[in-house]
Amino acid sequence: MIVSAGLTEAGQLPRLSLQSRDEVIIDGDVAEWTVWTRGGTMALVHVHGIGNRGAADEAQAGLRNSWFRLALMPAAGCRSPETPILNPHWGALLPPPAWNWASLRVDDVESLGGDRSVVDGSIAEIVDAVVAAEPDVAEGRVLVTAARTSLLWAVELLAASVEVQSPQERDATVAFCARAVTYWAWKTGDGQYGDGVGFFAWIGEVRADADFLDRLEQELDSWKSEFKESGGRKVVPDEWERFGGVPVPRPLRAAVQRINAALKKTVAGGVMAVGRRYTPKGALLFADIAGYLAGRGTAEMPGRVVELVGGALDEAADAAGTYGDPLIVVAHSMGGNIVHDVLSFHRPDVHIDLLVTVGTQVGLFEELKLFAASDPGVPSPQVAKVPALPNVKRWINVMDIRDPLAFAAGPVFAGAEDLVFDSGAMLPHGAYLTSPDFHRRLARRVAEGCRS
Repeated sequence: MIVSAGLTEAGQLPRLSLQSRDEVIIDGDVAEWTVWTRGGTMALVHVHGIGNRGAADEAQAGLRNSWFRLALMPAAGCRSPETPILNPHWGALLPPPAWNWASLRVDDVESLGGDRSVVDGSIAEIVDAVVAAEPDVAEGRVLVTAARTSLLWAVELLAASVEVQSPQERDATVAFCARAVTYWAWKTGDGQYGDGVGFFAWIGEVRADADFLDRLEQELDSWKSEFKESGGRKVVPDEWERFGGVPVPRPLRAAVQRINAALKKTVAGGVMAVGRRYTPKGALLFADIAGYLAGRGTAEMPGRVVELVGGALDEAADAAGTYGDPLIVVAHSMGGNIVHDVLSFHRPDVHIDLLVTVGTQVGLFEELKLFAASDPGVPSPQVAKVPALPNVKRWINVMDIRDPLAFAAGPVFAGAEDLVFDSGAMLPHGAYLTSPDFHRRLARRVAEGCRS
């Protein structure tokens, strides 16, 4: 059964200290966590999905790591400033295409039956109609338009479009986005009371995206006066007050320009942009799956990808043991399939405290019996599900309800905790780890599990 309450319940992100040690208040309960957001990282391994290569992923790794430090790691109880976040880039180990993607080249191929389709001739008319119907796309009002429907959507769009150039920019950007999402959740009760311009009247006063961030910053600063005392303690973590005093970071202002430019380009490209054939980047999605399955090796001679991921798990396990931290693995898409293969067959000796899979196909792969450890005899009248992995203490599997590449694990695996998350993104498969709301909700669920 799929449980949707976990990542869709109301709740605040735990209080996060920029120093070293602090208290966190969740639903009136007080717990002490050590949180390190400067000068160190945590005991965590992130395994990417298909279509990633080291250089391309590095641009997002810093932001992703900052979100892990801000939300997931303290919620799971990590305490040390020394243990690493590891990002094994397994995609680069797979062999390149033998003919340099010659199979994608169809532009000069003779047409079957004569001329090209007349559909191409109508593209200009469709584009003109889209531009006429959506003038805000050409006026730099994409964020304002989104915020009029949902302030959360606007913040999520910003966070997904950020590019940073320094650790200082990265941390300031993550802090500002986290503060904005917590403001939204506090005001709206996680959207239960309302959203958009009908709830946040100030959105109706903003005319352009260039002014949207300045007004949002003002609203976050004024929000501090609404915090109320309860038994001598703040009912909302006062850490967010410090975040609220941070000016809008440069990467967010740059993201506003990037968002508007990208959407105008998409409109100008029209339907042709959607109808194009696969590019080499798109073809990598198939190549990585086939390449991994063909080269994962055996228990005695594991393949290069298995060795790389297994080595990262060993390194993180050693660090976690040294500093007394839990070992956490976060795996996206195909990364979840690789991690399951490694933990269930190649390296059952590695023990994981928390496994988080997002947008993965682990349930589908097991139904198709594609894992090295898959047992064709399960399910059976005697064994309804694949037994829980003895070396994984807790497994959370998150699916965006609109992600066509995300599959449930609970109906197939004993012990898998399925949770539904709605990012609202146009391309949800890649939206999990860039979403401030995802990290906020995941931290809440993980913290609840740690206290139970």
